[in-house]
Amino acid sequence: MKNYSQREICLVYLDSFLGLEYKHKRNLCDLVERDYTVSELIKNAKDYLLTNLGENEYNTILESAKDVYVDYLFDNLTKNGVSVTTVFSKDYPKSLLKTDCPPLVLYYKGDISLLNSELFAIVGSRKSLPSALSLCERYVKELVEVGFVPVTGIAEGVDAKVLSTALSVKAKAISVIAGGLNHVYPKAHCELIDKVAKNGLVLSEYPPETIPKPFHFPVRNRIIAGLSKGVLIVSGAIKSGTLYTAEYAEEYGKDLFAVPYGVGVLSGAGCNDLIKRGAMLTDTPKDIIDFYGKSAPKKQVQLTDSEREIIRALKDGQLHVEKICTLLNKQVFEITPILSILEIKGIISKSGNVFGLIRNDLEE
Repeated sequence: MKNYSQREICLVYLDSFLGLEYKHKRNLCDLVERDYTVSELIKNAKDYLLTNLGENEYNTILESAKDVYVDYLFDNLTKNGVSVTTVFSKDYPKSLLKTDCPPLVLYYKGDISLLNSELFAIVGSRKSLPSALSLCERYVKELVEVGFVPVTGIAEGVDAKVLSTALSVKAKAISVIAGGLNHVYPKAHCELIDKVAKNGLVLSEYPPETIPKPFHFPVRNRIIAGLSKGVLIVSGAIKSGTLYTAEYAEEYGKDLFAVPYGVGVLSGAGCNDLIKRGAMLTDTPKDIIDFYGKSAPKKQVQLTDSEREIIRALKDGQLHVEKICTLLNKQVFEITPILSILEIKGIISKSGNVFGLIRNDLEE
């Protein structure tokens, strides 16, 4: 478990009061001096608390400002394998600090250093078509291949497909959930979240024991958008909760992409509306990859000695099949099957009976 500064401890303490409005926590956060203990913070904030919350609330908070309560909070985090990062922490994501209402505390399991990666959000409706889920899988595989770490929620449909696909190709992923880390919703995805925590990162802005409420979900989406370089909406009806993420992306000036749908497809009507309003249309991962000027790394291929001979023969340029035969002292029927295999492997191309190398990065 991490060692926390007094400022971080004060924020975790303030954040434990779920009934205390964000604006008050934020204002109290501004009063935290570097070496304040929790009790010193509350005493120094007495005037503010009395003015804004009243004497009863002030006395309740003051009564809790003791080491025994603070120890309980952090012992509970340790017990549940949860760490925190705060707006005072070095590992807090800088992209969130630029948003209007950054979480004062983020509770997490997994590798917090992933927040320094190139993050890209992929979200969509719980009620997505099978074809949309298949397309989502393709986007995840190709985007992680060029270095993006996908960010999503944990709902059924697209969110779960993003996470399971990343795990299947041994890639990292980040899930931002809408309740405490001890109350994953839906419960059916607890095992999936455990796997993401072990191989990537799971985040929440709520203390571990917080039960998710309906209003937590749209508010949570601001974190997904805020963390990410760009946002892809795979599916969503006109009134889909997914569109909250798109709205936050627009508000934060993030690159927004949406998959187009045919007329009358309800689960894609929201995507079409986003495209009408300026979101970038994408029907293939290459659109996003090209937009960011990226290219997939060349995959290593296994070559036979006969294949290497042909590749060496083509190093200096395109050759007619008969010229290749002459150089290698072979008959056409001997090299034709090898040429076909090299085409399938994406190493050479054919124009009539003339062959040329596509890839020049192969070891001989």
